[in-house]
Amino acid sequence: MAFRRKKIFVQRGMQLRFARFVLMYMLACSVVTATIVFFATVALLGEKLAGIYPQSRLPEIFGPVYVAFFLSLLASAPILFYGALVFSHRIAGPLPKIYTALEEIGGGNFDIQLSLRKNDELVELVGHINRMAARLKQKGS
Repeated sequence: MAFRRKKIFVQRGMQLRFARFVLMYMLACSVVTATIVFFATVALLGEKLAGIYPQSRLPEIFGPVYVAFFLSLLASAPILFYGALVFSHRIAGPLPKIYTALEEIGGGNFDIQLSLRKNDELVELVGHINRMAARLKQKGS
């Protein structure tokens, strides 16, 4: 039976830091891309357009393109941030269960069996924790 978490924020601080990192990385990539597009456009089309249009008209021609690029970046930022939050949930969501299980194991309760959704990022870690608890239980018997 598949289950869904009801809250999007499980580890709020970590999830917001992760989402902010993803958003800043995407912003940096966008700035680099815009810079490359700007210089490529000026280098490739500047000379050709300068022969057709007066130099004073070039900013008028290129300006709307850069404004549209910037506005589309701003419009997509909330969607990208939400996507980063959803992805961070796959990492942060299992953490409370893992912390609780590790506390139990540390307290001597080796009958712990963690289970996560198969698309969570920490499934392998949970498998190792389950095997560790089973081995500790065997050694204690």
